[in-house]
Amino acid sequence: MSGTKLSTEKIMYSFFFAFSIIMIAAAFFVGSVGDMFSGFVRILTSAQALTTDACAVGGLGGSLLNCGLLGLIALALMKFSGAKLGGASIGAFFLTVGFSFFGKNCLNIWPIILGVWLFSRIKKEPFGKYANMSLFACSLSPFISESLFNRNIEYPLALGVVIALFIGILIGVAFPAVTAHAATMHKGHNLFNAGLSAGFLAFLFFAIYKTLVLKPMELESKYALNGILSDGFPVFFPVLLGCIFLASLLAGFILNEKSFKGYIGLLGRTGHNCDFTALDGMGRVLINFGLLGLVCLAYFVIIGAPFTGPTVGSLLCIVCWAGNGSHPRNVLPIIAGYVLVSFLAAWNLNTQAIAVGICFATGLSPISGRWGWHWGVVAGALHSCLVSYTAAIHGGFNVYNGGFTSGLVALMLVPVLETFCKEISVKKAPKAAVKQQ
Repeated sequence: MSGTKLSTEKIMYSFFFAFSIIMIAAAFFVGSVGDMFSGFVRILTSAQALTTDACAVGGLGGSLLNCGLLGLIALALMKFSGAKLGGASIGAFFLTVGFSFFGKNCLNIWPIILGVWLFSRIKKEPFGKYANMSLFACSLSPFISESLFNRNIEYPLALGVVIALFIGILIGVAFPAVTAHAATMHKGHNLFNAGLSAGFLAFLFFAIYKTLVLKPMELESKYALNGILSDGFPVFFPVLLGCIFLASLLAGFILNEKSFKGYIGLLGRTGHNCDFTALDGMGRVLINFGLLGLVCLAYFVIIGAPFTGPTVGSLLCIVCWAGNGSHPRNVLPIIAGYVLVSFLAAWNLNTQAIAVGICFATGLSPISGRWGWHWGVVAGALHSCLVSYTAAIHGGFNVYNGGFTSGLVALMLVPVLETFCKEISVKKAPKAAVKQQ
């Protein structure tokens, strides 16, 4: 078993490394090197509250470089901390690189990671146990950028560094405890569990910020969510992501003894408390990653969604749970819920906000897996009605806003389903023998 785990980790690290290098290499081919580096610096030194499109702030080259470097940082963090990799590690990695396009950068993550490291010291446990958690905690990284480069208040950068370190450490120490409790609230039915805890913490910190800083300085009325958006890249990103998803599918096919054998078993899982890397092996996980990505990419192309930084990043956040709960069978009903509401709502499916929202609604896939596709449709519909209003609660400082909304939906829906509905009969898929890995 240890040999299997070791080789699974090697596959995972190779996967993360290849993705990061592809993004960095692409950054050098989409424009001049000078523009790429200057754009990257602009991303590092800009406010990152929702919604800040890295492609608009730093250009395509700068945003791709930020993505690739964040991927390498996440990989190194897992590797050198001695973290044990599993399905949640795939989630942590791709949430990190996904939000590199709108909210996270290579500067604003460090104070929060330091805070989680201090939490591990307080608990007298190895940091490797909390490596994934430190990446999830960076959902609140816009607080760090706001501290360093405040949009409303001018003060010396040195003071900003002190404030950023204080807030980052505070977030990092509190986040693991709050997140552990949040998981018990929705009982694992929101895969974006960190989004719920981040939403509550962001609401608290934003309220304090407004009460003690903005209101006394008469700046409360001037505060607003960011609205920095690019025109999108309707050819480049579909081609790039399509190639990545196809390559993942092919790699999984090869690792799975050059077949799709056993993948139907993975599709038969509910997605609730399921680590596909342990149950099915990395071959089938990569098949699932590629197929889920292609399905969702095709949906974006069909509806004409804008391929901006936030929508591209959100697509990566759909596939982040391909190893820990999501697959086409339990995700498509969630998407159908959004489509159904679109016939009555005053918004279109191809607007950026709705395209982003639908990606994070897929975190509710365990609901459709446990109680049937029709309840998946209901969950998606409820998410679509809430997601446009939740960002105002936390001032845009929680980049996992869609995950926060998923948590709220799960909090309301799961108790009702557990009380009045029976779970669907699901054939138990056997644990895979992953001898080729």
